[in-house]
Amino acid sequence: MGLIALRTLLLAGRRSVSTQHAVSPAAKAAAKPAPYRTRLALGLWAWTATVVALALLARWNGAEIAALAGATALALTPGLTGFMLLPWLFRAKWADAGLIAVWLVMASGLVAGGGGAASPFVALIFVAPALSLALGRRWIPEAGAAGAIAYAAGAAIATMPGSGAALGPLPELMAVAALVFASILMAYGQAPGRRGQDAGARVAEAAHELRTPLTHILGFSEMIERQIFGPVGERYVEYAGLIRKSGNHLLGLVTDLLDLSRIEAGRFDLQRERFDARSVIEDVVRLSADTAEKKQIALGMTTPDAPLTIDADDRALRRILLNTLGNALKFTPEGGRVIISARKEDDALVLDTIDNGPGISDAEKSRLGQAFERGASGANVEGTGLGLSLVRALAGLHGGALSFHDAPGGGALVRVTLPVLAAD
Repeated sequence: MGLIALRTLLLAGRRSVSTQHAVSPAAKAAAKPAPYRTRLALGLWAWTATVVALALLARWNGAEIAALAGATALALTPGLTGFMLLPWLFRAKWADAGLIAVWLVMASGLVAGGGGAASPFVALIFVAPALSLALGRRWIPEAGAAGAIAYAAGAAIATMPGSGAALGPLPELMAVAALVFASILMAYGQAPGRRGQDAGARVAEAAHELRTPLTHILGFSEMIERQIFGPVGERYVEYAGLIRKSGNHLLGLVTDLLDLSRIEAGRFDLQRERFDARSVIEDVVRLSADTAEKKQIALGMTTPDAPLTIDADDRALRRILLNTLGNALKFTPEGGRVIISARKEDDALVLDTIDNGPGISDAEKSRLGQAFERGASGANVEGTGLGLSLVRALAGLHGGALSFHDAPGGGALVRVTLPVLAAD
């Protein structure tokens, strides 16, 4: 992250809020309800259990016992430290800072011992800013800067760049687990009771600043993967690809969080213009063709012959379609079909995304579209539950709605209704 970006976010994160009454230490402690500590404790237990499970899986796949034991012990350190500090977390700055510091030391150590600069363990660094957010601290820039230092230190002291091979699949598995854990911590940071215009603004600023280093990481990993500056080992190329894939996933999450926070704070301004919706639909289908082809899914669209002239935000419509179509492609099994249908209905544009996947139960139809809510069929599918939430929010900005139905012949039908038809 650049120095200017760090300084900007640092200043934004330290803005003070004036009050008419003094706040005692006891009152400050009471302002952090016990459920927050309970949620964090559950998160730490989940991390600890996940590390043990991944270590066993790595051993099953041929990891060396000595290297695996050291990496596992190091990965368990933040969870054990968090349990010891739990009575003081959310109350004492030293406890919160200590937990973040222990996490970064652990991440740096695993980077050093697990392959160096190109190790998938780098994904652990991203947990530090998310942990700061979950603890309710305005330390996003400090945590980000400390993470960069931890990464540099780990890469610098890596004496055996190929030592990650002794850990088997553990680095890749733990990188995925770290990204999931970071998303959970960010969800804790946005829990009810912590939302407000000021908190929403800080999340938006943090998400915006996170996009810059993520973009750099994606660019550098792609350069390594393509071997632009000369040949490197096959394992480095493989790791660079994993870093790029994980970074793309995290960038998508950050972008969705940024847009949702802007909408909640009333800062997402629509840029309406007149255009033919059919052109946007064609572009989205074209962009999704490769994904459909990899799963051997038949992808198609049905649109009227006459222009579908609407008065709407081109970017928002494109985002709506990308999310509904991407969601359908994820849940549709190989050899299935997905269709986007567009039509006029009264004064509205109706967009249907139809698939022949597992469908949506009646109980889930009322929950889907809320942040971090996912259907039961998505247990084994990558995602955070933010995509449909963003679709609902963007449709609402246009005065429209999102609804879920059963597709003819089985599957799901996701409908977006937008009252945006332009007068001829």
